[in-house]
Amino acid sequence: MVDVTEFVRTVFSGLSALVIEDVEDAGEVICVRARTRDEAVACPACGTQTARVHEYRERTVADVPAGGRRVVVKVRVRRMRCPVTGCPRQTFREQVPGVLDRYQRRTTRLTAQVSAVARELAGRASARLLPALGIGVSRHAMLRVLLKIPLPALTVPRVLGIDLSGVPSRPSVTSASVARGAVSARRRVVIRRPTATSVTSA
Repeated sequence: MVDVTEFVRTVFSGLSALVIEDVEDAGEVICVRARTRDEAVACPACGTQTARVHEYRERTVADVPAGGRRVVVKVRVRRMRCPVTGCPRQTFREQVPGVLDRYQRRTTRLTAQVSAVARELAGRASARLLPALGIGVSRHAMLRVLLKIPLPALTVPRVLGIDLSGVPSRPSVTSASVARGAVSARRRVVIRRPTATSVTSA
């Protein structure tokens, strides 16, 4: 006999930081109802641990597909009250790192998958592929995801060379004049921060 609770924990292992209360089969969508754990959290302003609940709110986020169907997670989160009287943050909403990001409508792992597809296929192609995988994202949303991906760090070249192979040579040009021209050309070079244009090394 299969333990239903253990089976749900295995299928939705990425939501282990939450307490899953119910899983509903809604046709093309699987609806997961969960809540945060009843644990004390630290105030983001003063760092004081508190378990006093001010109110409850529900967040609806999309999760990675299961069996080719979209998964929607409805999470009941707590709005906590800081016990310190002089704290500038009297109330705050608890966060679930690694599962729910602030102001996002997707779980952290779904955002990572969507970002990986957007990095490879950009906007229009990603919007055509993801629905086949059970992820409903529009082309404009994919472009926003692509713009949020941080660019790799670029290093400024330590040595910049000049390629004079394309300069037409004349028989009357002496080696001294070529040297003077190279020096003047080097003086006119302005080292800029590297861009998408590649620099050819000498």
